[in-house]
Amino acid sequence: MNANELKGKITAKGLTIQAFCDQFGFSRSTFDRKLNGPGEFDRDEIERIINALGLTWEDARNIFFAE
Repeated sequence: MNANELKGKITAKGLTIQAFCDQFGFSRSTFDRKLNGPGEFDRDEIERIINALGLTWEDARNIFFAE
């Protein structure tokens, strides 16, 4: 998970992290846990984030599947 890359994509869309969380129904603490561990985004959440931010497959791979 590349948290900084995801945060950058969110702000590039003109959203604050809190506004993004509100849009998706995440609490800020849940979002932070998913970004920084130990939680993970599930498949549905990843698909919704990809669509909402207009991410390319390359972007998504770099964000969600980075080691």
